[in-house]
Amino acid sequence: MESEDPLSQLADIHLPDPVSFWPLAPGWWVLIVLVLMGLCWLVFLSVKKLILNRRLQIAQSELEKAIEAYRDQTSKDNSDHNKAGLDYLYAVNSVLNRVALYTNPKHSREIAKLTGKPWLAYLDQSYGGTDFREGPGKVLAEGQYRPIFKGEVESLYSLAQIWIVACYKGKDKPAARTNIEVVA
Repeated sequence: MESEDPLSQLADIHLPDPVSFWPLAPGWWVLIVLVLMGLCWLVFLSVKKLILNRRLQIAQSELEKAIEAYRDQTSKDNSDHNKAGLDYLYAVNSVLNRVALYTNPKHSREIAKLTGKPWLAYLDQSYGGTDFREGPGKVLAEGQYRPIFKGEVESLYSLAQIWIVACYKGKDKPAARTNIEVVA
């Protein structure tokens, strides 16, 4: 008679190997790809914002140089105020034109051709005011070809600053900046 326990003849239970970290499940790969794409997008937006801010600073510094040059020329006793004013108008027009060309590249050909009243109409339209056609900006219509400079230098400087900031940071009015309307 066998008195042995039949269960003692069974082999021990073999536990499965522990679950390893590698290789990752497909869901983890998808998550990693999405996180990397998100990080790349954030880097792209940050670099784009840095570039726009740098361009804004450059445009503002050029405008500042123009008004400083005007102030330096007019502070001299024997200076030609008319020439200083016309030089200032040319510098402001130049800065505004470059900003317009950069911030609206789709219509750069049309913008580059604008002069006089159509140029003022574009400037007004692009930021939503009438200060260029009816306010201190109207002296830009004839620019340096004016025979006599009669303009409000400080007001024009402030208006140009506001317009430049609106072009670079004012993304809330895209329809106004993309529709170029030439008014004769």
